[in-house]
Amino acid sequence: MSRVAAVVIGRHEGPRLPRCLHSVLGQCDPVVYVDTASSDGSPEAARQLGAEVVALDVSIPFTFGRARNIGAARALEVAPGVAYVQFVDADCEMIAGWMEQASAALESAPDLGAVFGLLHERFPSDSLYDRLFALEFDPRTEEAQTFGGLAMLRAVAYEQVGRYREDLQTFEDHELSLRLRRSGWQIRRLETGMAIHEAGMTTWRQWWTRERRAGHGRAKLVALYGADAPAQWHRAAASIWFWGALVPLAGLAALYACGIVGMLLPLLLYGVLVGRILLRMRRRGMPAADAALFATARAVGKFPQLHGAMSFLWTRPRGT
Repeated sequence: MSRVAAVVIGRHEGPRLPRCLHSVLGQCDPVVYVDTASSDGSPEAARQLGAEVVALDVSIPFTFGRARNIGAARALEVAPGVAYVQFVDADCEMIAGWMEQASAALESAPDLGAVFGLLHERFPSDSLYDRLFALEFDPRTEEAQTFGGLAMLRAVAYEQVGRYREDLQTFEDHELSLRLRRSGWQIRRLETGMAIHEAGMTTWRQWWTRERRAGHGRAKLVALYGADAPAQWHRAAASIWFWGALVPLAGLAALYACGIVGMLLPLLLYGVLVGRILLRMRRRGMPAADAALFATARAVGKFPQLHGAMSFLWTRPRGT
């Protein structure tokens, strides 16, 4: 598998890092681990296992795109003949057989710029939030033409479109997917297991922070591309403002005008939102309990996402 390099990024991953590296060592060459100021011995552990280790400069604000670009640059420097780069987050373990299937797909289609597969949550029953991760990874909820943090990219395509943008805090993979497609490269989801993810999310605050980053990222993507942004990006950004701000404001106005009965308006509207998502997931074959949980999380998530979108607008004049 010398035509494939692996770039692993992580920070304070503990026992997850050796498990991740074991899943790519021996299949990819080189394996580059990009560490972000870990103090748990992660860099030393990676070196002992045989990975090339790069320490990320933490004087510059961290982004996933910058970490991946630095890792890929090192991999292509060490092995200029590498044809494909598998990007991996250190909280994931690659599934046996994925590398062969992904590289074979890229070999068979010269216009294929990236492939990704199915991602599974390791302990979906450990917490409500782990279950939500598992549902987000369900292919019935994903876009087939947009990869996430784990994907195998054709090195030529990755270089041709200018690599990852390093100024995006999140959705850097969505943005790179768009540039690849607009440059004529195809993106394909393979209906096979790619990796096992271990979220370890246990608190409401962690979930809120993640959703807030999503709102910030969506707002930045739309601002970055403007009218040239895909229609679904505009719809997603508008949905945040509608459900996170406009509906609550309408509820307050109805409360002022009609008293407590006015609160029925936002409750009815949020019920419609949850019901619409639930029915869509049920039509795609998702079990009722999972569809209800997913729909509820999507509705509640509009509020931290609004927080993120507003923080983007607040910081934008300052150049962030």
